[in-house]
Amino acid sequence: MRPTVEPPIRIRGLEYGGQKPLFCIPIVPRDLAELTAQAEVAHSLKPDLVEFRADFLTNLAVSSLVDAVRLLRSIATDEAIIFTLRAKNEGGAQEVPQYLRRTLIEAVLRSKTIDIVDLELANDREFLGSLMPIAKEYGIPVILALHDFEGTPSNDQLLAKIDAMRLQGADIAKIAVMPRTADDVLRLFHVTAAARKLYPHLPLVTMSMGALGSITRVAGFLYGSDMSFALGKTGSAPGQIPIEDARKMSALLLRYS
Repeated sequence: MRPTVEPPIRIRGLEYGGQKPLFCIPIVPRDLAELTAQAEVAHSLKPDLVEFRADFLTNLAVSSLVDAVRLLRSIATDEAIIFTLRAKNEGGAQEVPQYLRRTLIEAVLRSKTIDIVDLELANDREFLGSLMPIAKEYGIPVILALHDFEGTPSNDQLLAKIDAMRLQGADIAKIAVMPRTADDVLRLFHVTAAARKLYPHLPLVTMSMGALGSITRVAGFLYGSDMSFALGKTGSAPGQIPIEDARKMSALLLRYS
């Protein structure tokens, strides 16, 4: 029995935070042709969710972005869609001015095509304060996320960030950090387990990136992480594992835990 959320969030037929570990395949297209190809591969692999990393698109006009999300929805008929327009300083593919990011994300929220939106905790209060009420208005859960590609902050710092996400109104808290040593990976597990005990009603997504941290993508479920990112056609972060392998490994770990 893995530690679960009480109660889980219901999203498009999924229990986010329930007993079943969830797997998400990222889609990182530059244009509609790549979106179609990656989405079709992802759909054939039957993930629980797909993440649309819109920051990879070369055309970021409002109308073309909404068309892209609608195209994805027509292909990903069963999967929940996470929409992410990642900021450059947290791993985004390109620099997009904040005013434009806010406009684009708002248009996607109002299009009624997505199931979850991912926003960085580091955004200013005006940015989050303008978008999070719109997400709530449309019944779209918000992931507040922290990405550190340089290292793994202390346990206290990471727990403080998760608490800040909770206080800011996150429906799901996400931390992704880069390990420099095996101890960093073990600390990520410890932080995950501690956060689940401290905040039993808050779904979590935690991962240690790169090859060193790849174990967290299949074993994190044992400690309280509720979703993992896995490979479909292309990945979005270092250390992602093909979804078939990730599912098998996590299933074995959970069976004997």
